Amino acid sequence: MKFLQDEIEEPNDLHRRICQFIEVQQTRETMNQKAQAYQKKIKDIFDRKTKQDKFLPSDLVLRWDARRDGKGKHVKFDYLWFGPFKVAKALENNTFILHNLDGKDIYGGSVNGHFLSIH
Repeated sequence: MKFLQDEIEEPNDLHRRICQFIEVQQTRETMNQKAQAYQKKIKDIFDRKTKQDKFLPSDLVLRWDARRDGKGKHVKFDYLWFGPFKVAKALENNTFILHNLDGKDIYGGSVNGHFLSIH
């Protein structure tokens, strides 16, 4: 029924097609805005639930060995906490740069605060 109305209102096929393209583009833009708003809402909910560890530069911390965390990757009395390390810098999103006690960077880059504990 809509096609018949479009044909009556717009006798020119090219003009009708251009109007359809404009309508599709507007629909895409509104859906994109809704998707971005939804993603922001989900991120805000996630950020509220995350545990923010408050490590300050020069704090001594231990780092959890997550690679050997699984069953069968270590024996019963293996020590899975390594360190101590010194917090060199606190980055965004609960990540930290660690140094050895002598001041050299440790291998692996930044570390999530979830894998750290106060020494």
